[in-house]
Amino acid sequence: MRILLVDDDAPTRDSLAEYLTLLGHAVSPCSEAVSALNVCRNHDFEMVLSDIQMPGRTGIELVRDIKSEDFAITPDVVLYTGHADLELAIGALRAGAYDYLTKPINLEELGAVLERVAEHQSLLRENVKLTERFDEVVAKATSEVRAELEQLREMLSQQAGLDNIGIFSQTMWDVVSQARLYHDDRELPVLIQGETGVGKDIIAKLIHYGEDNSRSRRPFVDINCAAIPANLFESELFGYEAGAFTGSVTRGARGKIDLAKGGTLFLDEIGEIPVELQAKLLRVIETKTFYRVGGLSKVEADIRIIAATNLDLTERINEGLFRSDLYYRLRVGSIIVPPLRERSDDIVPLALLFLKSFAKKRGKSFSEISPEAASVLLGHPWAGNVRELKNAMEWISVMHDAKQLLPDHIFGFLEGMQKSYPTIKSVAPAPNTRAVRKSRPADKDIDAALAATGGNKTRAAAQLGMSIRMLYYRLASRTQKEGK
Repeated sequence: MRILLVDDDAPTRDSLAEYLTLLGHAVSPCSEAVSALNVCRNHDFEMVLSDIQMPGRTGIELVRDIKSEDFAITPDVVLYTGHADLELAIGALRAGAYDYLTKPINLEELGAVLERVAEHQSLLRENVKLTERFDEVVAKATSEVRAELEQLREMLSQQAGLDNIGIFSQTMWDVVSQARLYHDDRELPVLIQGETGVGKDIIAKLIHYGEDNSRSRRPFVDINCAAIPANLFESELFGYEAGAFTGSVTRGARGKIDLAKGGTLFLDEIGEIPVELQAKLLRVIETKTFYRVGGLSKVEADIRIIAATNLDLTERINEGLFRSDLYYRLRVGSIIVPPLRERSDDIVPLALLFLKSFAKKRGKSFSEISPEAASVLLGHPWAGNVRELKNAMEWISVMHDAKQLLPDHIFGFLEGMQKSYPTIKSVAPAPNTRAVRKSRPADKDIDAALAATGGNKTRAAAQLGMSIRMLYYRLASRTQKEGK
């Protein structure tokens, strides 16, 4: 350390200076307080070691003078005196002295004081550095935290399936606009209706997360009502207290409502929920409270409920399988997601989006869709909706590799679907058509078969006695000719 030594007694000053120098400290000796203060102003010291009783200003006055100065880092002042006076020691400490020693100075005691002063000064200097760099450190830390949050949000977005959404038709823009409105009001239950595969779960996540993932910290808990046995549904949803039933966990268990606190509980396939539990679910929506199985006290349920179904709930109500009061409570916020066949503007762009994504994942070359393939895509009914389209593009990315998607790539997937189609075996050819179909079906035959099957190309192909591949090829060729 750099030490300023102040003592009017030369022998004492010299011996202390020699000892401190031997310990490795840089010592500046001084004989009186006034000049010591001037030296202190012009140099940087960690410690001032001073006698109390000196001519002119005393050591205690020197302490006060040093404390009144505006030093970047004020040195610690240690005083010593030959008078073992308790009041003098108290006065020194009150003036701001770091410590107090008596003569003759015990060198071990002095060594211990030096260590404490060195540690204290080190902390003071570190504090100054942190204070000077506070804005910079905070800015850097904030930037790092923001980057980490963005990364987490991106990961969450990918996990939630929100990173690969394509909205291309006005119909779906309207659906998304509704989801945005519902996102802003967590008190509102929402019922999402639509066929299997239209993306009801994605809409539910859009309602929960919002387009900017601003609420990504809130939990999103989903439960498939059709996949849980009726006898386990209540405990799965509400949880249970310890010993609530035979075989239960001794400490009890939290249900999905508990896990969703502060966020969203997504009840997929809500039409399958047991009738006897629907009244309890209605109470949760209306009172925001529930009872665990075997529990006697109410539990708060700060959750938003989003439900989805591919069933006609009004029919379920007529059959006595769904409560009308629950239905009308859920559909306060209502979204109907149309099937893919009713929003044809989405088909080709979605197919390309999925195809490029799977191609990138598997190192394939697909980057565009040929006009002929586009015609095939637009001509297929897509009974499985977006899910079927996505599965088709994934299958193609596994089985083929080309820059451009061609009709043959699609036919391979559709023929596989035809072989596994559950109703094909029951479809009988039209009377007296087998002999006729040995020749090439005319366009009017194709139109008649499509009309007879309500536009179902798989069944129409079976009636015509031709493969689904050939039917799509004929339709695509005809579309091209008409376009010319």
